[in-house]
Amino acid sequence: MPMLTPSAVHIDQPLTNLTIAYAQDQNAFIADKVFPVVGVERQSDKYYIYDRDNMNRTGDVKALAPRTEVNRIGMSLSTDSYFADVYGLGMDFDEQTLANEDAALDIRSAGAQTLTNRLLIHREEQFADTFFKAGVWGTDNTLSGTSQWSDYTNSTPIQAVTAARRAMQLASGGFKPNCMVVGKEVRDKLINHPDILARLNGGATVANTALITDAKLAEIFEVESFYVMEAVSNASAEGVAESNGFIGGKHALLVHKAPNAGLMTPMAGGTFAWNNIPSANNLGITVESYSDDALKRMQVAEHIQVKMAYDMKVTGADLGYLFVNAVA
Repeated sequence: MPMLTPSAVHIDQPLTNLTIAYAQDQNAFIADKVFPVVGVERQSDKYYIYDRDNMNRTGDVKALAPRTEVNRIGMSLSTDSYFADVYGLGMDFDEQTLANEDAALDIRSAGAQTLTNRLLIHREEQFADTFFKAGVWGTDNTLSGTSQWSDYTNSTPIQAVTAARRAMQLASGGFKPNCMVVGKEVRDKLINHPDILARLNGGATVANTALITDAKLAEIFEVESFYVMEAVSNASAEGVAESNGFIGGKHALLVHKAPNAGLMTPMAGGTFAWNNIPSANNLGITVESYSDDALKRMQVAEHIQVKMAYDMKVTGADLGYLFVNAVA
């Protein structure tokens, strides 16, 4: 006797409430959290820098006798400049593909998200290339062997950071680091380091650990903010097997972070975001969608592109201290 089966009474169709994508969590991106974003109206310009040594010198101060004049001092200025490069990616959609799109898909939005995600990853790479390397800060401290924080027997990361804080405060004329940025591999080693575990209430060991948050690490290292570079980048070309890696590497950076850019504000670094281009937001990011006759002649119904315009700059090298190869 013929019997109906489950497959006979149902034809598989795409779900309308579920699609799978691999866009990274926005919290993994720290490029616009560490240093202030300075909105600028022009693609390039200059900014002033007051010379630091005049701020702390006291040799000209004297006790004043009646009818005597104070000593007169001067000030000096220098300038630096920025140039906001425009970075972008685009995606085309043809008429037939859009007309045949299933209800579960919104490929225009998915395309915009994909483009934005890739540009944000590139922004993280730019951050690492600008700020997270040797030779750009006032002090580079290259660790090796037993001094690297992955050596749980001999290394002393808290003592190393304390010494770095003091050195930076002297070199910068009194500014303490208030922000620490580390690569993912550095954090993974720190959270199991005996130095760190010993500072927890009640103590802890590698075998009997406790939850160590970024806020707790900030407290231990005496900074206001503790950021981990957790974004992942795929270095392989399209069509080749993935080659994923954490962007931050094995370094650790101490900086004096300005909450906002402004007049007479000490600032280790900043991102100059060109936000005067059409449709740009305060970060210099634009998302555009358009169609024209030239595209239609190529059977392209719609073109979506995302652009970011910015320049990342070290603005106060003495306000930063970099541990190079903090872990093995």
